[in-house]
Amino acid sequence: MFLRQIAVIATFSLILAACGSEHGFEDGQAPVYEASADYAVAETRARGASPAPPPPPAPQSASTGAGSDEAEQAPLLAYSYNYGLRLPSRVLADVHRAHQEACAAAGGNVCRVISATISDPDGERPYAMLDIRARPDWIASFRERLAGEVSEAGGNIQSQNTSVDDLTTQIVDGEARLRAQSALRDRLQTLLETSDGPMADILAVERELARVQADIDARASVIAALRTRVETSRLTLSYQPIVSQTSPVRFNPIMRALEDFTDTLSEGIANVILFIAVLLPWLILIVPAILVIRWLWGRRKKNKKTVPAA
Repeated sequence: MFLRQIAVIATFSLILAACGSEHGFEDGQAPVYEASADYAVAETRARGASPAPPPPPAPQSASTGAGSDEAEQAPLLAYSYNYGLRLPSRVLADVHRAHQEACAAAGGNVCRVISATISDPDGERPYAMLDIRARPDWIASFRERLAGEVSEAGGNIQSQNTSVDDLTTQIVDGEARLRAQSALRDRLQTLLETSDGPMADILAVERELARVQADIDARASVIAALRTRVETSRLTLSYQPIVSQTSPVRFNPIMRALEDFTDTLSEGIANVILFIAVLLPWLILIVPAILVIRWLWGRRKKNKKTVPAA
């Protein structure tokens, strides 16, 4: 009987290790501790601790059962929508604000603003971005009326894009792995409650139990994040101004250059004055030195002329 219990534990450890190698997360890998945990369990049993009951069978559902059930699993898809809007400069900030208010009016359980930015709202070339996450039905309703709202504001939809991520494998495999970890945690808890072995073995089981619980928490967080991506959709809007061919914005560089002419001229004159101020002390020394050198050179040449030939 004792050897059979050890064999059951070893078999369950191999199954968990195989699951760990086959089912992983692309977003946020969690550490694997099952093999070392079962080793501590087997060692505790071998030293005379009370045996724990065999692991309970993992529950099966329509979405994560055997092969036939996995084939019937509905795809878990995460949708993302991107729109590029072109609007007149005078209304761009108002439309951007109206879209934020529409999301806020729906409530935090329906729609949430992830980020909202706008630059130069009162200028000639404003630019804005809006990133929201909301329930698919609210996103669908918003998209249906978006073209009409933009057209009424005098703009148009410049670009639109839809992308889909299939998260079925990550969620299904992650939940199966989470159930296996939960079963191992329950076994360790039962063993810890019924064990009367040495203190070193009890501490080893407690350490493994803490590690397994940390692994469960990490995997549960990843699965919750993936579920949120499936249950809600993401919508990204970019707002750009419409610039006409005769817009004075096109002549802004020339206008700016004319406006900066006097400042640039003043700075140039100031630099010349500074240069003269720096050079003047040196001129006071250099000019007399040059005159002395020329006088000495001329005197030497004169002396050479007056010396009689030998």
